[in-house]
Amino acid sequence: FTIWWTYSQSLFREPLAGLTLLVAALLAERWRAAGSRSVGLTAALIAAFIAVLLVKATSALAFPALLVIALPRVRRVERRILLRVVGVAALVALIFVGLAVFGDALGVGGRYNPLARLLERSGAYFGTALHTYLFSIGGSIWGTSPVTLLALPGTWLLWRRGNARYAVAVVLMLLAFAVGYAASSGGFWFGGLSLPPRFLVPVVPFLVLGALPVFERLTRPPVPRLLASGVLLLMLYSLWVQLSGVTLAWGDYVAALPVRESQGLIEWGGGLNVAQYLRWVIVPVLWTRGYPLNVVWARAGVPNFPYAFIGLALLCGVGVLIVLRHRQLSRRDVGLAAVPALLWLLAVGAGLRAVYRDPLYASDRPGLFPMRSIIAAETAPGDVLLLSSPEYQNFFLNYGSLDGARVVGLPTQPGDRPSESQPPEIESDNPDLLLTHLTIPLIHSLADGQDRLWLLENKGPDFPWAVRPVERFMAQHYYPIRVIQTAPPDPTVRLIEYSTADAPDPAGFFGAETQTDLVYGDALRLVGYTLPRGTSFTAGDVLPISFQWQATEPVDRDYRVAWFLRAADGSPVAQGWDSRPGGDFERTSAWQPGVPLWDNRALRLPPDVPPGEYQLWVKVYFFDDTMTPRDLPVTGAEVLDGTIGVLPTRITVR
Repeated sequence: FTIWWTYSQSLFREPLAGLTLLVAALLAERWRAAGSRSVGLTAALIAAFIAVLLVKATSALAFPALLVIALPRVRRVERRILLRVVGVAALVALIFVGLAVFGDALGVGGRYNPLARLLERSGAYFGTALHTYLFSIGGSIWGTSPVTLLALPGTWLLWRRGNARYAVAVVLMLLAFAVGYAASSGGFWFGGLSLPPRFLVPVVPFLVLGALPVFERLTRPPVPRLLASGVLLLMLYSLWVQLSGVTLAWGDYVAALPVRESQGLIEWGGGLNVAQYLRWVIVPVLWTRGYPLNVVWARAGVPNFPYAFIGLALLCGVGVLIVLRHRQLSRRDVGLAAVPALLWLLAVGAGLRAVYRDPLYASDRPGLFPMRSIIAAETAPGDVLLLSSPEYQNFFLNYGSLDGARVVGLPTQPGDRPSESQPPEIESDNPDLLLTHLTIPLIHSLADGQDRLWLLENKGPDFPWAVRPVERFMAQHYYPIRVIQTAPPDPTVRLIEYSTADAPDPAGFFGAETQTDLVYGDALRLVGYTLPRGTSFTAGDVLPISFQWQATEPVDRDYRVAWFLRAADGSPVAQGWDSRPGGDFERTSAWQPGVPLWDNRALRLPPDVPPGEYQLWVKVYFFDDTMTPRDLPVTGAEVLDGTIGVLPTRITVR
């Protein structure tokens, strides 16, 4: 019935922060009941406080409320002193707030007031944020979790019954989070693309605790009909609000907001205070317009699954009524109470297994399953696997981590095209300009600590419209070793291995280290090549090489390059990846005559290659109309069969 349900479909930290705070509060209550003499409870309480900070540092806003819960029992005389202390603290806080609000009018300013300096950081957003958190009909903690309104009379009942600790703790925690986030978040007060108010999610369990006296009153006859009807209506309204938050994707609501002056209403704008734009007003209309449900049983194709939980809820409700009526339970009753728990575990297990078929986790991509097995077999512990886009991140989150490689998901790049009909945000011949400013240093940093990097690409040459900016960047700065695909090949699942040796700067004004006189056909000249890791290797090493090509005149075909490591007698040793130059991106038919271009490649020496000296052979070929490969003739100082250019450098295997 609360916003916690809605946030169960996200990976935000607030629900976990709320859980750790609830555990810390329980331990604080136990520690207080033990008279603060239990060493074990003291250690557990300290550990809980540390866990709260580790989950989310701003959860420290709840510490004053937790300390109030842990306050020792006081006698009536001491209680008066305590109330005076609380009153003085409230007066001091009021003075600080007054200085922050009226400091300029009084001529004091904010120089001596840390709260005023904090409010300066929030700027014009403080009032908007505080209003939204506490008073907005569509964005407040009460608006998004209406059942928590029962905490208002519930807290008053706690105070009347003499349980001032929890009454103060609930109010203190709510105000600490609302004021703290409003004053410190600035322009990010809304908490991102999400259902509001995300920052106050950890407070929800404590508001429900504050509402318990109201529910407890409903269990004691005679039950006031007006109270029972009001609570029931509030709970049904809360259920309606939460269904509106979980049934459709969050972006569907944003897209359905009306357009004004060519700009769509943002979800943290006026709609939070206008009834017709509330999420639970707009989303139910979308239910009738064919929007796909965002609930797991609908996506996974198990539409009857919720009936199991409805039945469990009814069974548990009957059990609760029995407990409330009899007050005391026999051993047989306790044993029967374990049946719903067991059924719940079975239902949850079946539900989690059904999630494996959820398209949200890319389970509808059959090529990912064999590719995951390939990745597990090919990678070693410590390897890094880059995901070129967020498209496959959910798959690896859902199907568990790999035994070897660490998966690093990259964000959507501004130079990428999500589909053929969507143009990229940025168009450029320079791959460095197609990536976000954070992606480039991340890749370079990972490459500095690895001998190789792996890239899982979600597009390939079968999609001529695809930009593949990450693959372009990797081909320009590092050395592609091989491309691995599934059998049969899935063009949307390609695994590429790279050597992380630094490739020559494509914008640098320098030529290849070794020059050649090889010319393929009439127009393709191999100007030279660079071996960044020298000429001496051991078995199993990766041999990177950068070819520098140049078209002497316009070329009418797109050619591919094949290269080999051969023994002196011509026997094969290893072959590199056949592709067009530039990691398969450069079309020779588009080359400008006289402009040199780098082509980075690498191959892995076999683990059983014997020591000795080896040659590097290079061929250039194309596919004719019948898809038959045709080699280009080559001229130069050292040529074999008229189609193979032999590089002058010899590779030594130690």
